[in-house]
Amino acid sequence: METFLSALVTLTVIIDPLGTAAVYGALTAGLAHSEAEAIAKKSCLVGAGVLLFFGVMGAAVLAMLGISLEAFRIAGGLLLFVTAFRMLMGDHDQQNITKDGSVYSDRGDIAVFPLAIPLLSGPGCITAIILLINKSPAWFDQLQVYVAMVLAVVASYLSMKAVQRLKTVLGSGGIQIMARLMGILLAALAIQFIADGAKGIIPGLHG
Repeated sequence: METFLSALVTLTVIIDPLGTAAVYGALTAGLAHSEAEAIAKKSCLVGAGVLLFFGVMGAAVLAMLGISLEAFRIAGGLLLFVTAFRMLMGDHDQQNITKDGSVYSDRGDIAVFPLAIPLLSGPGCITAIILLINKSPAWFDQLQVYVAMVLAVVASYLSMKAVQRLKTVLGSGGIQIMARLMGILLAALAIQFIADGAKGIIPGLHG
């Protein structure tokens, strides 16, 4: 259960179901219910598919490119920290999502971008699932990681479906507070990834 709980907490914090739901709610405002529902389903399927691919093939891709896992940990940690910083600074707040010049202003296929990529399966989550699978050589442990990944994506889907109710219960301020708290946890996780990678590359840091 330790592997499962660690994977579930890590992936849920990175995916941030409440933050993803807030972006979804802003981008689907004014759409018919059936259209918004289809967008939620497609984004979760695409996001889960991307994570599954990198969970299965990620280590082989790194080996083919000659990238060490330690280097990937450091790079992934830096990317995670950028994501955490943006969460803390409010980049995912609704007023910032809908303003002119936002990275989310192009609504061509919002199920793929930004919902599936990068919110559900961005660099941070891809990094996390490769590292979690690498730390779990036994097939049963890897299965637990994949189950945790599916549950984290399902949590995002349920949050998208309930986004209006969430706004009523938590209010926009409550959702922003949750996003800030998850940003703090994600920043700490990013620093841990960087520290673990540095221990593997720089001699003398193991102690």
